[in-house]
Amino acid sequence: MYLFINPIGGDCYHSEQNILRLVDQLDEDVRFSFIPLLNLQTVSSVMRRKNIPLNDLQARNQIFNNIYQASLDYKAASFQGKRCGRNYLLKLQEQIVDFENEYSEDIAQKVAHASNLDCAMFSDDRHSSFTINSFKQDQKMAAEMNVHEHPTVVVYNLDGVDYGVSFTGCDSYELLKQLCTGQLNEDIVLKHKASAKKHHYTSLHIL
Repeated sequence: MYLFINPIGGDCYHSEQNILRLVDQLDEDVRFSFIPLLNLQTVSSVMRRKNIPLNDLQARNQIFNNIYQASLDYKAASFQGKRCGRNYLLKLQEQIVDFENEYSEDIAQKVAHASNLDCAMFSDDRHSSFTINSFKQDQKMAAEMNVHEHPTVVVYNLDGVDYGVSFTGCDSYELLKQLCTGQLNEDIVLKHKASAKKHHYTSLHIL
């Protein structure tokens, strides 16, 4: 399971929590990754949610830069261990979403300290060419999976389904649970065969 996210986005924060809760409760072995996603479409969606005019270039650039650096921060934290990365990501989003702080250099460093990271290593890695290249690989993966917005979840190896499935805007725990427990398999098969004019979930896509 791959969840493509805005690392400082509220909807993505809740989607991540849903996936962690789901993985903890399911008997099946579920492997998952949170992947930062950034493109013009995702920036525009953030602006719409905040009621910022799309032609406000200063605001657009600021949002782009914040998401970009937060993505590199998450990647840098993940280099100290996948669990460290997830812990950093959730604490960062807690600052942004729950405590309503704006993303900043101070917030990034504060969260690194609270996450018990090696802060010197984190500071070096968050601007390194290796981190930037790793982020670019994430964007390449998103393009290959035809993912353009967040949150989008991509799932492979579903029981009885031989292809990948993606859901855009997937921030519902119940929907994720239905997807992973096979309750949506009939809709998935219909979508794959293109044998039905209408589907219950228009945001479902076959990869």
